[in-house]
Amino acid sequence: MDQIDPQVVPLFRGLSLEQVYEKGREIQRKALEREFNYRCVEGFYFLRIGLRKNPLFELVQQAKDLKECCVLEIGCAFGVDGRDLVLMQGVKPENYLGVDVSSAFIELGFELFEDKEKLENLFVVKNVADEDFCSFVKSKLKRVDIVVATLVLHVIPKENQDFVRKVYQLVEPYQGIFIGETMGIDLPDEQPFYFERHGSPRICHTSRSLTKMLKEAGFKKVETTFLSRWTRGGEGVSATSKDDEDKVKNRARLAFVAFV
Repeated sequence: MDQIDPQVVPLFRGLSLEQVYEKGREIQRKALEREFNYRCVEGFYFLRIGLRKNPLFELVQQAKDLKECCVLEIGCAFGVDGRDLVLMQGVKPENYLGVDVSSAFIELGFELFEDKEKLENLFVVKNVADEDFCSFVKSKLKRVDIVVATLVLHVIPKENQDFVRKVYQLVEPYQGIFIGETMGIDLPDEQPFYFERHGSPRICHTSRSLTKMLKEAGFKKVETTFLSRWTRGGEGVSATSKDDEDKVKNRARLAFVAFV
């Protein structure tokens, strides 16, 4: 049960750590049956706080009053961070929107927390690659002060640049902030590394390649920091060369925050 972040337990109103663990295992089983090729499911990471544990989150708190902000979370998955923001951090329900490309993720999130009747409007199915993504978000939120994307960029290698351009378009009018984590590798290269995991395309950014991409989209100030290495998940990794393959097996979490 050490995979569970104790700060997640209060989101399960009245349940013990053991009960949360059992519910999580059942949801994990159902997700894996749908062949989700995501480390957050395999590693039980979906029962951990992401945004608030990002070491760069304090920069967001210094710049914005979270309780007065409108927050868009892209790739909300089971919705742990969204529920934490609304139920624990004081973000108004009407000022939060969580989107994910997978309806299964959102439905399993409602099953996990048993709160569909109360929070159904907070989480919606939408693909950031859709041409109408920005207009869709604007129809749901009155403004976008903060965009959160935790462990999203590395699973959409072909859409990275379009993704960050859309984020910039949403936050630019409000001097907003983009914060998240992605898969990274602590090397000086200015270009990211491309590889596959179990046949699915992935991208592994360096600090320089991620900073370059964010600034090309329009962000003026970017901060990054490396977090813990992936201790599992090296299986099924293949790259265009053995050298690159060895490099990406040493990948780590790369936290970032970008300011307009």
